[in-house]
Amino acid sequence: MIPEIYESAAYDDLRERERLAAVAQAGLPLRLHIGCGPRVLAGWINIDLAYQPFEHYLAAYGADHDGPARGGREDFFAIDVSRGLPLPDACAEVVFHEDFIEHLSQRDAVGFLAEAHRVLQDGGVHRVNSPNLASSMRDHSDFRRGLAGTYTAEWDRWHHRNVFTPRYLEEIALMVGYSRVRFNERNGSSCALVVAEWRPSPDDRPEDGNLFADLIK
Repeated sequence: MIPEIYESAAYDDLRERERLAAVAQAGLPLRLHIGCGPRVLAGWINIDLAYQPFEHYLAAYGADHDGPARGGREDFFAIDVSRGLPLPDACAEVVFHEDFIEHLSQRDAVGFLAEAHRVLQDGGVHRVNSPNLASSMRDHSDFRRGLAGTYTAEWDRWHHRNVFTPRYLEEIALMVGYSRVRFNERNGSSCALVVAEWRPSPDDRPEDGNLFADLIK
């Protein structure tokens, strides 16, 4: 039977926070998947604002991108991460997200990176997969034309609020306490726990249009 908490997409943030805090009390290392959308992973703490059936993921990406074992609704937590995570310090062995952080304001993005650093274990990896503003501007803008030549779809079409360049991401990560940042490629994480990455999709942007980075605590 589906618990009452899942009957609606409008979850109670406080109840979900209490549910996640109870999971953390077991003391086992957690794997956090932030901004998961319909890609709910088994064995992970999947967090987003509202639960979406996995069928939505398959409709968007196809069966070839089915990925690892699917999680259920019990693996999903409807939480606004801009208000922090109801988790103790150093409880997570990995933090993973793709095409998520660019939807936060600059204030919330800095706060989220700091909060992820807090809950990550020493030596743990925070895997960031996010659009690359530098490559997007390189490919689509002609700044010689001024405003008329500036590509604004990063914000206007995709509803991004804070798009990173490699240097900007590294500077913020080091500022909040990460020891180092390693840039690599899709599925090139130094952490074996990181699952296969499906973003960006081929009809979205080329693969080098995203940043793939390991923020190491």
